[in-house]
Amino acid sequence: MSDSAELDAGDGDGSVRVVGTAHVSADSVEEVRETIDAERPDVVAVELDEGRYRQMQGEVAQDLEPSDLLQGNTVFQFIAYWMLSYVQARMGDRFDIEPGADMEAAIDAAETVGSEVALVDRDIQTTIQRFWARMSIFEKLRMVWELCLAMVGIGDPGEDEEFDIEELTDGDVVSAMMEEFRQFSPGGAEALIDERDAFIAHNLVQLRDAGHDVVAIVGAGHRAGIEEYLERPETLPPMESLTGTESGGRFSLFKLFGYVMALGFLSFFFLLFMAGVRNTLLLKVFAAWFLFNGVFAFGLAKLAGARWTSAGVGGAVAWLTSVNPLLAPGWFAGYVELKYTSVNVGDIATLNEILSDDESPLKDILGRMLDVPLFRLIAIVAMTNVGSMIASLAFPFVVLPLLGSQIGGVDQITNLMIQGAQNSADLIVQTLT
Repeated sequence: MSDSAELDAGDGDGSVRVVGTAHVSADSVEEVRETIDAERPDVVAVELDEGRYRQMQGEVAQDLEPSDLLQGNTVFQFIAYWMLSYVQARMGDRFDIEPGADMEAAIDAAETVGSEVALVDRDIQTTIQRFWARMSIFEKLRMVWELCLAMVGIGDPGEDEEFDIEELTDGDVVSAMMEEFRQFSPGGAEALIDERDAFIAHNLVQLRDAGHDVVAIVGAGHRAGIEEYLERPETLPPMESLTGTESGGRFSLFKLFGYVMALGFLSFFFLLFMAGVRNTLLLKVFAAWFLFNGVFAFGLAKLAGARWTSAGVGGAVAWLTSVNPLLAPGWFAGYVELKYTSVNVGDIATLNEILSDDESPLKDILGRMLDVPLFRLIAIVAMTNVGSMIASLAFPFVVLPLLGSQIGGVDQITNLMIQGAQNSADLIVQTLT
């Protein structure tokens, strides 16, 4: 547990009162202030981690480390986090209140009455990583698609005139919303809701056992789960199972595709070699593969706003993605791009502000977004990878027929590969015998 101040050990039995809030509700802010003023607890526990607390206090450095954005699926996790923050920001605009105002009000009220502040939530990066790892590829695609629709105003909760913010703190409504999300993604709900319920409850039980009287300010969706754990702390899962990152135990279609492409690429060259094809033709095939991947990756990187050097590096290494599926040309292009620019968390607020413009054409909005360093970096990484993927899929249907004409067409290439397989089999038999 992270605290904004050290807590003295209490004596006797403590208590915990859980207050469920809507993070964009002015009435929730008022309820938080009134409850803390009336209870005057030893500790006010808030649904924040150290990073979010420091950011709220203006103490966190704004620059982002490249390693935080250019590792595996981290880019996509960051996109999901950004889009979720955008939807929350739109709701905040709709109800004229800053998202997270309830937590800020709790911290201010605690200082006013002399209570300590305890930060009881799990690190946001851990939560997003585990949330992403628990979702299937189809759940990820659906989530990003629906959030994209919300970002362009389709199904945007901020535009629903019949939407009642007070419903967000009503127990039955919250339970229904949680159940709907659980049906959408059971694994995602476990990481985003259930695990955090347990993590927060662990910290609250620790405070209570130390003899402190606690008022806990949490989102309404967490209240029921936390209170159940407080009533039966023996049911809490081990704390170790709630921390750390996950590799994702689900089947990965993208990884399978990458390994299949790598196997196919290497097998193609090996079989042609075993069939006795001249080295000059093999060199031409490799050069065509290199150029075809490079042109697509380079072109889409430039379309996303990459510098010539960044796009050039992405294009130069694009062919490697088929040989080694654990590499991606977008990472290389992104690292080079970061030598010329810096990104910071404040870019998220800028992007949200641009997206809140309901009057400008979509083309203008996209252009303004590409002017934001963070979005441009993400676009460059994504588009470079997409270019290489398109080239890998198109190569057998576009380039091979052209090369095949030099040795009698695609049928002849197929026959050569079959001959290569037969020669390989004969060689293995001879070796064994």
